[in-house]
Amino acid sequence: MAMVSEAKMNGAPGAPAEVLPALAEHPAGLPPGEYSLVGWDMDTTGRRLIDEICQIAAYTPKQTYSQYIMPYGDLNPGARRRHNVRVVTVGRYRMLKDTITHKILKTKSEISALTDFLDWLEKEKGDGSVILIYHEPRRLSPTMLLEALTRYKLLDRFKSIVAGFADSYALAADKCKTTVKSVSLRMLARVLLDADSLSVDSALDRATAAYRIVEHLAQGNYECEQQEVGAGGEGTSKDMVETARLWARPVHTELEALANLKKLLERQNTFRPVFAPLLRLANPERKRVTQLRRLLADGGFLYDTLKEAWQEQQVAGLEKQLSSLQVSANENDIKELIEIFDCHFDPAKEPKAPRPRPTNKVRSSSSAGEAEGSSSESQKTSAHNSPNKTNNEAPAELSQQSEGEN
Repeated sequence: MAMVSEAKMNGAPGAPAEVLPALAEHPAGLPPGEYSLVGWDMDTTGRRLIDEICQIAAYTPKQTYSQYIMPYGDLNPGARRRHNVRVVTVGRYRMLKDTITHKILKTKSEISALTDFLDWLEKEKGDGSVILIYHEPRRLSPTMLLEALTRYKLLDRFKSIVAGFADSYALAADKCKTTVKSVSLRMLARVLLDADSLSVDSALDRATAAYRIVEHLAQGNYECEQQEVGAGGEGTSKDMVETARLWARPVHTELEALANLKKLLERQNTFRPVFAPLLRLANPERKRVTQLRRLLADGGFLYDTLKEAWQEQQVAGLEKQLSSLQVSANENDIKELIEIFDCHFDPAKEPKAPRPRPTNKVRSSSSAGEAEGSSSESQKTSAHNSPNKTNNEAPAELSQQSEGEN
């Protein structure tokens, strides 16, 4: 277990917590102190706050932790394919089954597994605190973990053990931006760790890979080249902890991001009268609906605000309200939103559905109307199961969907 004592802060100011931060945003870091590093990841039944954990895993060079969890609900189609597990019924009992080996997995309840995980972390932290290292382009895993811990009243204990989260994706995106085109776990395993056969399918595999990537990038001058991992001995171990400390976000920062996400979802839910019927449309209209709804939520709008604006001045009122979206949305987005809301508020007009847009302007006319993709479960399945995608390289569906949607 790597430990470090007082070290010099780099003094980089921290950006305010955001629901969807820049991919390689440099966080504020943690204060000097003694820290233990633990690679960590988890699999979930979906990518919404109400979804459950189905595996949680952690890695250190000396110890590992891995536990499957029996969820109350089923995994959505995308999650089943990403994690290679599904819920089956044997007699009167629900069980978790590995779809590759066809074996029934030994599981615990979510609260039991989280309690065991905290027990394991407490042994690993020694005299200091733990920094959890994970790898993903968006901060979904910390958000979902903190939500689960809050649900079972385990958050205070977690905060007494864990100081923060360090994202190896952001670190690699910053250090390797001139040498690699992708900082996915598979690519970094080949380029940095010289491990073509390294698996990243399970939560434990990804926890191990995330730890080893930070271990590698902490050596020397952060060269994004192949070299022997762990070649620096004790000095490298201290460098690794220092690197993780400077790239970590404190737990309270992730809690702020969780609170911001909940506020955003609340704003999104106010638009249910408008968008709920549209979310039942086929692809690619559904994706367009989620994009437009997200623009409104990010802009701080509420359904009642736009309703009042339309009742006072109709289209002119909508134009005046939505003009503030010009910073984050283009002219076509605003025009489409005005059209949708005007038709929604005016019973004499036929409801308008969003217009899908082609992904490639150079496509032939026969394919110009093909879908860009969808935030529906069927699209998530194909996106997440691309051979170059790992579990944590998915888009941030968590912040694009409201908690109450299926």
